[in-house]
Amino acid sequence: MAQANPLREVFEYRRRLDEHRTALAAESAGPMVDALIAAAPGWSDDDLEDDFCARFGAAMFQYEGGPLEDRVNPDDFVRAVLSVLDERVHEAEESGIGLAVVQRLLAVVAGVLPAPLSASAQDLFAEHLDDAAAERAIRGRAVIGSALWARDSYGSRWAVVAPFASADGSGRWYLWDVDACGYEVATVYSGFYQSAEGALAEWRQAVGPSAAGATLTPADDTETLDALLVGEVEGIRPGGEDQEQYAEFLRSRRLGRTVRQAAGLAQPSGRTFARLSADTAAEQFARRLRRLGHDNRPAGEASGEGPAGATDLAAEMADSWSPREYPGLYPACSPHKVAAVVLHLRDFYKDDFAAELVAILPEWIRFLAEHTGMTADLTKRCVDYASGEPQFPGLLDEHGRPSLMTRVTE
Repeated sequence: MAQANPLREVFEYRRRLDEHRTALAAESAGPMVDALIAAAPGWSDDDLEDDFCARFGAAMFQYEGGPLEDRVNPDDFVRAVLSVLDERVHEAEESGIGLAVVQRLLAVVAGVLPAPLSASAQDLFAEHLDDAAAERAIRGRAVIGSALWARDSYGSRWAVVAPFASADGSGRWYLWDVDACGYEVATVYSGFYQSAEGALAEWRQAVGPSAAGATLTPADDTETLDALLVGEVEGIRPGGEDQEQYAEFLRSRRLGRTVRQAAGLAQPSGRTFARLSADTAAEQFARRLRRLGHDNRPAGEASGEGPAGATDLAAEMADSWSPREYPGLYPACSPHKVAAVVLHLRDFYKDDFAAELVAILPEWIRFLAEHTGMTADLTKRCVDYASGEPQFPGLLDEHGRPSLMTRVTE
């Protein structure tokens, strides 16, 4: 009997799984493309793009909650859509019927795709579109003004808006509602609005009281803007996206890249917000803990018994605070962020050490508040959530797990 080859078995399983998911994507992509082709003659390019995004969201959401083997990822579904469009163009070329409509739909879809899908499909665009249309599709929707932003009182929830060219020439404003309270910076909502004021009003209502006084100002700190509008890889998703989030999954990333590129060309990187790195925070907080009477034991030194030293406590607290990669966002503190870190500490560390970290969390909050200038009443509200009780509304999904993509009220 031949000996089993584990690597070969894994490879074969992956091959069958890819074939299965590709077939599932094709089953949904065909009817979706045909419906768009049928509707296209009566719609503007904006209408067609909006409907494509809505149908993409519905198609992707149908895979959520099912067996793992049936979960098609976004880039595989896009490839299925492009394959169907390729077939429909060839069919129209052979029949001589409806070619312009299919080419127009291909151009609209191409303009939505973010990198790297937009680059990988360039040969398809070049084959089926004339040079000018292919260039417009590859370039995508043009940004026609500077980005603006607003943030809530805690500084951890942001609205970024930017104007883009539209079919009727008036322009539309795209909104990104960005939450920096989790382990990653996440756009929890996005979409087009007729005005910047309309986008801001919707964002204020969704965020709640902490955003009531927020106003739009020029997005003049390109380093922070780059940190907020992240997300280039289509196949990687945080998980837990709803249908609305999937509807903007592609467009949000494509337009975000356009805004970042325009901001980088138009102005030098500014530094208008307080910055704090995790390493600096750990060093400064350790000194603070020593002044408060915590042991001055060197980092990592085993003591046998007793509480951890100030250096270890500060280092682990700083490392547990997010997002560590972005010093301009790192020091912000909110009840949502505090509640999330309490869950992380209790889940990641052994019970005794987790309890020590939770015990110093109020002091960590006050340390950050001094750095950012957060008011006493907002600081107190953050401290109120430092024990893990009460539980922050909307922090957990229906399975009792923290959800990065939930659009919470701050």
